Amino acid sequence: MAGYKALVKTSLYLVYFFSILLIAISVALPFIVTWYVEEKGRDATLPATIMLTCYPCLPFSAVILISLRRLLKNVLSGLILGDKNLNLLRAATISCFAIVAITLAAGRQYRPFYIVALSAAACGLTFYIVKSLFGVLLSERREKDLEEISEEI
Repeated sequence: MAGYKALVKTSLYLVYFFSILLIAISVALPFIVTWYVEEKGRDATLPATIMLTCYPCLPFSAVILISLRRLLKNVLSGLILGDKNLNLLRAATISCFAIVAITLAAGRQYRPFYIVALSAAACGLTFYIVKSLFGVLLSERREKDLEEISEEI
């Protein structure tokens, strides 16, 4: 358990890396999609479908990365179980499921979006489970603290 700060810092660096990657992809997406369609000879409507799906997902992806960054910063400062972290996990969960809804709708036009939807659903479920476990642990900790205080009185 002594090396957890190194793991958290590494995770924080990965969040920064993916944030930069998100910005780069959002800027380059039209060029990448246009090149892909021309190179592979795909349907001419594909770029519009991909961009109309990816750009609405960007804010939700940003919320997830910002929430993870704040959560990791809280853990580095010693706050592991707390209402702030539960709210951050809740925001990440809701964002994942918003991405699921967007990509499921787009999957009718371009089937690989179903894979993206499944991946986002798995991430959302993971965030939900971790949030629920943290919530239970926090509730038990508060009950224990309340019992200790009432015993002292």
